[in-house]
Amino acid sequence: MTLTGIELPTESQYREYQSFTQDQLGLFLGDDKAYLLHGRLQRRMGELGLDSYADYFQMLAADQEGQERQRFFNAITTTKTGFYREKEHFDLLVREIYPELREKVSRSELAKIRLWSAGCSFGQEAYSLALDASEFFAKELSTGMDLKILATDVNTEALTVAQRGQYAAETLNTLPERFRDRHFRPINSDQQDLCQISKSVASLIEFRRLNFLQRYYPIETRFQVIFCRNVFYYFDTTLRQALLKRLASYLEEGGWLVLSLTEIGYEIDGLTKVRGEIFRR
Repeated sequence: MTLTGIELPTESQYREYQSFTQDQLGLFLGDDKAYLLHGRLQRRMGELGLDSYADYFQMLAADQEGQERQRFFNAITTTKTGFYREKEHFDLLVREIYPELREKVSRSELAKIRLWSAGCSFGQEAYSLALDASEFFAKELSTGMDLKILATDVNTEALTVAQRGQYAAETLNTLPERFRDRHFRPINSDQQDLCQISKSVASLIEFRRLNFLQRYYPIETRFQVIFCRNVFYYFDTTLRQALLKRLASYLEEGGWLVLSLTEIGYEIDGLTKVRGEIFRR
C-alpha cells in the first residue's frame, strides 16, 4: 500500500483521535488538524496494511501491551528542538543561577546539583545544559561534586536518538566553538556527517521516558532548575495549570522553573514570577 492510498479521516474518526490523544497525553489537537494526524499516521498505517482510520483506532483501543500506543505517541508528538534554543535562558543560567548554586554548594556538606530537562525531545536541550554546567562547575566536579541532569520525554524514538548522542555536524552551528572542538568528534557514517558527544558530558545526563499524565512520576529528588519549554503550548488551560503546579512541587526551595519565551501569562501556585516565563520557588 502506498502512503497516498490512505485518505484523510472523517470528522467522526478525527473526533475519536482528538479525545484519545487528550486522554492519553494531554495534547489537544485543534479542530483543523486532521491533515496533521493524516500526515503523521499514514506511514504506520501503511506498514500495518490498514487504509481505515477506524481500524487503526480499534487497534489502539485494544492495545493492552501498550506497544502500538507508544508508536502512536511517537508519531503524534512534536519534536522540534536544537542546541541552545532560546539562548537567553542558558545565558541566565551562567550569569545568575549557576553562580548562586556554586555559592550554595560551597556552604553545604552535601554538594549536589540536580537539573531537569522536562520534554527533552532529541536531547539537545539536556546536552546544552550539561555543556554549560561541565564548564562552569569544572573545579567542583573535579573534586567530587554530584551533578546530574534528568532528561525526560514521552517519545521513545526521540529518547533513543538523545541517548545515542550523535548529531549531524550542520546542527552544531548554534554551539559555542569551544564546545564543538572539545566535546564533539566526527564519526564514520554512510548517511551523513555525524558527530558524537563526549562521554564526560553524556555521563551527566540520565534519559528517561515520562508521560506528564502518568499517575506516578518515578522521581525521588528535588531540582534546583527545571527547564520545561515549548511543551505546554499543546495542552488545554486547565490541564496546563495542574501540570505546572505538579512540576513546581519538584523544585527545592529557591529553585527555578523556566518555560519558553512564548509561554507567558501563567501564574503558578507557590512560585514567584521573576519575569514572563521564569518562576522561582
